[in-house]
Amino acid sequence: MVLDYEETFSPVAKMTSVQVLISLASSMGWKMWQLDVKNAFLYGEVDREIYMSQPPGFISKTSPNHVCRLKKAIYELKQAPRAWYGKIAQYLLFYGFHVSNSDPSMFVKKYNNMHV
Repeated sequence: MVLDYEETFSPVAKMTSVQVLISLASSMGWKMWQLDVKNAFLYGEVDREIYMSQPPGFISKTSPNHVCRLKKAIYELKQAPRAWYGKIAQYLLFYGFHVSNSDPSMFVKKYNNMHV
């Protein structure tokens, strides 16, 4: 298995998917909700060892040349968007959603003859 550690992209909803969804919801009388996950990028898990310099204000007096190993993604880490997508996708797949064939950023679930 070959891992691409430079793979940092994260899928974003296609505008046509959003337009079709809004159009369907309007014509079918569906209710729509949206949500925002605060600090979402901080929930992503890194899949390799990543090190950073000690942040200003937290530099160790006894080991000022040591570095910090990240256990989670942080803002400004180029892998953070992809790590967040991996985390939310794992969660949604666990709860029975599946990835749309036409848009990898759209997850669908059938529940009691409804689409969620």
